[in-house]
Amino acid sequence: MVVARGQKTYIKKLERKHVDIMQEWGRHKDPLFYCYNFPYMSKKESDYWYKRKALSFAKRCFVVFNYSDQLVGYISLRDIKWFRKTSELGIVFDPDEIAQGYGTDGLKAFLTYYFEGLKMKILYLKVSVFNKRAQRCYEKCGFKSKGIVMEEFEDQSLPIFKDDYFIPYRHFFKQESTKIKCQFINMVITKDMYYKIQQNS
Repeated sequence: MVVARGQKTYIKKLERKHVDIMQEWGRHKDPLFYCYNFPYMSKKESDYWYKRKALSFAKRCFVVFNYSDQLVGYISLRDIKWFRKTSELGIVFDPDEIAQGYGTDGLKAFLTYYFEGLKMKILYLKVSVFNKRAQRCYEKCGFKSKGIVMEEFEDQSLPIFKDDYFIPYRHFFKQESTKIKCQFINMVITKDMYYKIQQNS
């Protein structure tokens, strides 16, 4: 069932078969983004991943297709507070399909479903400071920054302080005890912000 449509993409609820398709996606070439590669899993692991993501009361998961019916993106809502009508966004796209405009188009379409279909009030997200492409996408969709925080990085095996490749990015990171932490931007869009954008577009 399609829940939202954009100019380049349409959104459906996640089904078990989609997990297998996403495992065929390309891989990020930049080691900074290795942790955003969709994991390779056995059938049993894929079954468990799907159940954990799709059958939780506090989560909702969706997939993004282009109009060639190619699955190009995955969107999740986590930490959903149904009474307060808030949640946090997670979004990942096939590395081979980045820079096609699917991310911005898909997210704009999803926001329509989020605020008008699900009747939610606030959507939060967190993006690493070095991920400029994602930041531009979120800003185009109407998200605003609420400040920078230092939090644990997803990939604790990243040799950020050992490999010279990472020298230009080291100022975004710090070692705290045994943990690698990274600067993240907290961003938000509210229903009022969303409707104001719709009125001005």
